Amino acid sequence: MSSTVLFDQNIAFYNIRVKTAKNSFLGKISELNDSRVLVNVYKLPGRDYYFIVALTYGGEINKIVKQLMIDDYYLRKSKIVKIRIQKIDELYVIYGLKRVCEFYKLAQDNNIQIISPYLFDKGSRDYLVLGDREDLEKYLKMLKNYYGSHNVEYSSIDSIEKLSSTLMKESVLNIILDKLTPSERRILKMAFETGYFEYPKSAGQYEIGSYLGLSKVTVSIHLRKAFKKIIKDFIEFVD
Repeated sequence: MSSTVLFDQNIAFYNIRVKTAKNSFLGKISELNDSRVLVNVYKLPGRDYYFIVALTYGGEINKIVKQLMIDDYYLRKSKIVKIRIQKIDELYVIYGLKRVCEFYKLAQDNNIQIISPYLFDKGSRDYLVLGDREDLEKYLKMLKNYYGSHNVEYSSIDSIEKLSSTLMKESVLNIILDKLTPSERRILKMAFETGYFEYPKSAGQYEIGSYLGLSKVTVSIHLRKAFKKIIKDFIEFVD
């Protein structure tokens, strides 16, 4: 049952979307590649550095990163002192060190906790925060001043269902699903909605194809490719 208070009436979770990369190296990668980047940021104990590690998919990622490193504007603006990129199968891992993380500092200065990881989605930053409601209001005001009020959207998380759904969206599962093509995602969605995965099945590949204007063979090919990608990543992550 939904509730307007999760734990304490003075404590709240907010889901925030900042619709600009604003000098962010990882945000610019997400914007240029029209993709999602899952980001983790950690303050190194006893040192004035932050360790960043990001996961993403995309055929142009390596090329984009190299271009941004040559024209180092976003590296300098992001206060990144070291950056590396490694391809593991089809997954790109981008990691490095930052001297200052203004995004995290803004939250820390207002006694706000950013829930890690968070997403860059096509250049927009999507993330979840936790804090005292009074502190959150101050934080949102400073956020609007820094990024521009027209670039900041937010909503209160008022139930455990919404909280769970938001955490799932900002997880590595979403990055894995980026491997799927639009056609594969569309067919998988239709397969689920029509009961293809039920026992007994409510619909077969022919019925799925008829809803989407595709042949049974085309549906079969896309389903097999989608299953292979998902299962391959599942095996790699649990192995």
